[in-house]
Amino acid sequence: MTRWTDERIPLWVPPVEGEALDSWIEAYARRLAVSGGEFTRFLGLSGTDPRFMVRRLTNAERDTLARRTGLTPDALAAMTLDRFDGVTVAIDPDDRSMGRPPAWRHYGSRSRFCPACLADNHGRWPLSWRLPWSFACVRHGLLLCDYCPACGHPPPVSTRGRSRPSSPGVCLHATETGRAIRCGYPLAQSPAPVLRPDGMVIAAQLAVSRDILDASVAEEARTRGQELYVLARRALRGIHELPAAPSVVTAILDDCGGTLPALAVRDEASDAHNTAVGTAVAVIATDRSHPACDEVFAWLLSTHRPRVPRSNYATSKISEWLPAGPRVVNRMLSAADSELTFIARLRYGTATPAPAWPDRSDEDVRDRASKLPAMIWPSWAFRLLPVKTDAPVAGFRRACASLMLLPGTNWDYLPAASLMGNTSPKSNRRALDAAVTLSGAETLVAVLPELAKALDSHHVPIDYARRRRLFSPDSVAFDHNAYQELCRRHGWRSHAPIRIQRLYWQLARLLLGADPGAASRTPAGHVSFHYRLHPGLHELLHQQAAANLEAHGIDEPVFWEPPPAWVTDPSLPPGPETINGRRLTQHAAGGPEPAELARLLGLDDARLLLAVETFGTTAPRPVQQRPPAPGRRTPRQGVLAPQSLKQLYQEQQLLQHHIAELAGCSISTVRRALDEAGIPIRQRRPVGHLEKTVSRTWLQKEYHDKGRSSPDIARELGVHKNDMMRLMRKWGIPRHPTGQFTNPFASLGTDLSPAMHAVSRTKNCIQRLRHLTVTSRHRTLQDAAAELGVTWGTLNYQLKRIEETAGFTIIGTGRSRPLTITEDGRRFLDEVTRLLSLLDDSTAPRPVRPHASLHSSVSDRPPGSGQPGRGLPAPQAEQHGAHARSCREDEVETVRYRLPAADSNGSGQPEGNHAPEGRRH
Repeated sequence: MTRWTDERIPLWVPPVEGEALDSWIEAYARRLAVSGGEFTRFLGLSGTDPRFMVRRLTNAERDTLARRTGLTPDALAAMTLDRFDGVTVAIDPDDRSMGRPPAWRHYGSRSRFCPACLADNHGRWPLSWRLPWSFACVRHGLLLCDYCPACGHPPPVSTRGRSRPSSPGVCLHATETGRAIRCGYPLAQSPAPVLRPDGMVIAAQLAVSRDILDASVAEEARTRGQELYVLARRALRGIHELPAAPSVVTAILDDCGGTLPALAVRDEASDAHNTAVGTAVAVIATDRSHPACDEVFAWLLSTHRPRVPRSNYATSKISEWLPAGPRVVNRMLSAADSELTFIARLRYGTATPAPAWPDRSDEDVRDRASKLPAMIWPSWAFRLLPVKTDAPVAGFRRACASLMLLPGTNWDYLPAASLMGNTSPKSNRRALDAAVTLSGAETLVAVLPELAKALDSHHVPIDYARRRRLFSPDSVAFDHNAYQELCRRHGWRSHAPIRIQRLYWQLARLLLGADPGAASRTPAGHVSFHYRLHPGLHELLHQQAAANLEAHGIDEPVFWEPPPAWVTDPSLPPGPETINGRRLTQHAAGGPEPAELARLLGLDDARLLLAVETFGTTAPRPVQQRPPAPGRRTPRQGVLAPQSLKQLYQEQQLLQHHIAELAGCSISTVRRALDEAGIPIRQRRPVGHLEKTVSRTWLQKEYHDKGRSSPDIARELGVHKNDMMRLMRKWGIPRHPTGQFTNPFASLGTDLSPAMHAVSRTKNCIQRLRHLTVTSRHRTLQDAAAELGVTWGTLNYQLKRIEETAGFTIIGTGRSRPLTITEDGRRFLDEVTRLLSLLDDSTAPRPVRPHASLHSSVSDRPPGSGQPGRGLPAPQAEQHGAHARSCREDEVETVRYRLPAADSNGSGQPEGNHAPEGRRH
């Protein structure tokens, strides 16, 4: 109360505790012997209505009441329903009308009442009686009344107009004969059912007051109210529909007078009797400490939601209960765990302590995918992998990573696997199914949802989605100089293509946290290579991985795994942290076979490899020290003879790898031959020499415009392909698009027509064009197919693909009718004949490398002529048959150097075609 001012009414009527604003205004009016309407006009609030003021006060109304009565604005606001708006009532912000409340159909525009309280308080009405969750008086143990027993209407709290002053505690409802004549029934004499002090109705009212009416957090109050409301409605319907109710429900009915709740036409009635019965049952069903909790909850689950088709599937039945809120749904999901499929158990987390209905958006799924590698981390695979399984470990890990996107979402397995880049989901699922069949799915359905929730709530220092976009074995950068220095330090062969290829693969694997590609099995060679990896190479790979991240401006650790503390499930199997790291290092130092090391550590082979990957400990074989060689006893012959080697290396200025190709040996053999012949090694090309040798414009024209391959350009410039690719990346020259092939006619130096330029960038274009020229000489496709040894369908398929790419018809075809060549086709065939002739003339024999004999034994004939691939569909048959030719064309591609002529001593003399300037090693 404020200090007394000149504007304040000299007579003070204080409100009682918890009183509603309109009740206090009416009591003030009675004290002044006027009606409520006359009192508000006297205060200066003409045109206002206490029925709207009790809902929410305007600024003018609040200021006027505070100024004229001395009550503070906060005290006035506490006497209105404004603080319950959105929680138990719904007040329109514009006209203060009452909308449908969140629970029940008691809008708050009228008030229930307790007869005993009206008698004790001289007709003063508490605000809480207007709330739909008020149904019992805990002070007097009575069920609240909704209507006047005399007139059958809800009794008004205040009077309006210029009527006579009201009497306290009587019904103020205006009769039908006139608004001035009121019912006048003494409400304190209204009959009300007496409730047991220790009964469930009084306990339910206390629980509702604590959790909803007096809750400090509005969101928690709304959630609890929605939960109790849905369960209460089901209880009221179940009392009428189900044959038998639990004994505690019967006791609640007896406590409320022994009568069944009334059913409304479209909804359960919302009077105090119905609200009390339904709420008391709902409170028991959600009180896990109550002995009848499970019985009542199971009884409620047997009820059916009206106007919703029944379903026998567990999740469809549970979806009917979604309005009840997460606690009820989660409890039902736990109960339905045994009825669900493996995927459904993962999606809802029914085997975890906190199952939940899916609530994650597609954006949440993509965010979780960015926190996951394509294969689940090795330490977690160690925990989840069954003890005895023949399933591919890589496929199992890929399947687990894909399944991690399912908990809490509506995603299916195939889209999740595709998002993770696991584009062979069927083989990965087979690996997973094999593991699940052997050991059951309990560990997976208990751990994966928990780990997924932990990923959503924790920060992960690696963006795996970005790494999947950036890195692959073809895109990672590897410092060959550092590798060669390491090879020299340990006496290894530096030119070992298989080892370098595996190093690239392992480097990409380290960055991706998973095997590159989508295979369900890690290649055996890569597994063995990683297991035997030398510590120096292991350190080099980590340094190169960090350098790749730094080159892209990425500040992330190279490797990271979630700690086991993220999952608190006590059934989580132990991980690699239980292995004695020192013991593992000691046993691995001798380079034992994987099976022997696994036996020493008490592990199976799969878990041993996962532990090796986790700890970074490998088992390279000890280096066998060999006595120094006394020197070569057999003199070098042919290309590697001292005189021939001197002419090729010093006079023709060939690079070492070119000489290795001519001799059919490795670069290290050439290096040893140079040392033995006493030929000094040329100095390395200075830094930036390649950029000074060629221009960006020339390189872009040759590679991008003409469509030449990077190895072809590199051979012309006398450099390695990797040097060429680094220069292209430096200058920002885009690589050939996926599915576009290099132009085989680019090196001929001749202009191509637009149609030929398009055809030359397609797959197997040389073979197809040769078949096209043969076809043009025959009367029918069948005759041409017979000469070429292919099926009619294959030849027709090739012709259609060429015509689609060229954009016009070349040969009019038919199965039996004569072939006709169009005008455009004739010009195109003339160009084909000319280009193939030039290509054949420019091709010179190239010394065959030792492994080339494998390709040379493959026939160059097209598919269908006694080769593998006959009988396949046209596209597959063409690809299968073209493999041999593509391999041979790669192997016999011309290197424009000449061998020295052999003399009687087996050496050679140089003959023409010196290497261009700038090709110095």
